[in-house]
Amino acid sequence: MLYNLAHSILSLAGNINAYGLFSFFLFFGFFTGVLIWAFWLKKNHLNYMGRLPLDGGEKEKESNPEKL
Repeated sequence: MLYNLAHSILSLAGNINAYGLFSFFLFFGFFTGVLIWAFWLKKNHLNYMGRLPLDGGEKEKESNPEKL
């Protein structure tokens, strides 16, 4: 059913063959998978990863100021 629906919609755009449908479903599946993965990530992990680039060198400078 989904195949027929996608084929009828994409056939209006021009000459869509099996490669066009395959790439459409590949993109749709990948995009859906990334969305599901993003919603399942834990907020603590996201906060940690978001702070990581900013916390990189500050701890070393504070603990050993002679390295500067």
